[in-house]
Amino acid sequence: MPWLDSRTVPFNRLGIVSQIPSESGVFGILAEDRCVLIGESWNLKARLLELINTLHSPETLTIIYELCSEDQRLRRREVLHGELVSGTQPSNLQASRNGISFWQSVPDGADSTGDGPEAV
Repeated sequence: MPWLDSRTVPFNRLGIVSQIPSESGVFGILAEDRCVLIGESWNLKARLLELINTLHSPETLTIIYELCSEDQRLRRREVLHGELVSGTQPSNLQASRNGISFWQSVPDGADSTGDGPEAV
């Protein structure tokens, strides 16, 4: 697995508050064994608490994260996204969420505008 010194936490308030540090790093949101979102933040705890407030039924999801310096975060997010993010998202991630980037799947044969995140 491409994660470096990662930790996994249930995607709920108790898990975030008690186990996620307020430090710089990258995180993934897992639906079963699929990584459906990769993000980064200078404060993982604050960002994940913000994210949990916008999702429906987050209890079906899991967080995986690793700490890294601010100058490494964007590159780590790009690497992890390229290796891990699946093309299909669970229904609780498909709705538009202000200020959150999701990777949209493109049907086979459709013209894609790029591999990066699409802000919705």
